[in-house]
Amino acid sequence: MATSAWLLAIVLFAISTSFSPGPNNLLLVTSGAKFGLSRTWRHIMGVAFGFPVMIAIIAIFLGAVFQALPWLHYALNYVGAAYLLYLTWKLVMAGGSMEEGNVGKPIGFVEAALFQWVNPKAWVMATGAIAAYTTTAGFGFEVAAIVAVFTLVGLGSSVTWASFGSFIARFLHTPARMRAFNIVLGLMLLASIVPILMARAPG
Repeated sequence: MATSAWLLAIVLFAISTSFSPGPNNLLLVTSGAKFGLSRTWRHIMGVAFGFPVMIAIIAIFLGAVFQALPWLHYALNYVGAAYLLYLTWKLVMAGGSMEEGNVGKPIGFVEAALFQWVNPKAWVMATGAIAAYTTTAGFGFEVAAIVAVFTLVGLGSSVTWASFGSFIARFLHTPARMRAFNIVLGLMLLASIVPILMARAPG
């Protein structure tokens, strides 16, 4: 049954998981640095709303499927890891110029929302929230509350990380600095998925 203590626990869980480094936040830092906060808003909104929608869909439709076919869950994690390896390569190989036309284009709303489904951290957060903070008796209300909390917290987290990227862009005026920034963010993106995959490994 939902109580004030339960709600506080959900809020703390959402803050700790949403604000910690992970694929979404590292990509938002990169976008903020390359394109600025104003051009990153579609990316921000895609993350802020795409992830809560993912929670709701998993809670309503996919829980029983993953219980019956646990290998499918692991397979999706590794597909996501492969995609993140591709993103890492794109970051590391990105050009070192900040000139318009040399930095590609920012991630859009739909692309950011769909990215949640191949983001291993998002799967861990969504399934962890559903497993730890829902009960059979109050399932519908509890899922709705979790979705609402993650929408608000996720929006704050996304704006914070993108703003941080926009702030540090002032120090990335040279191609060498931009290349170093790309390499560091790419390696951090890669490192962010290793413990998640190890924790989700079967057996």
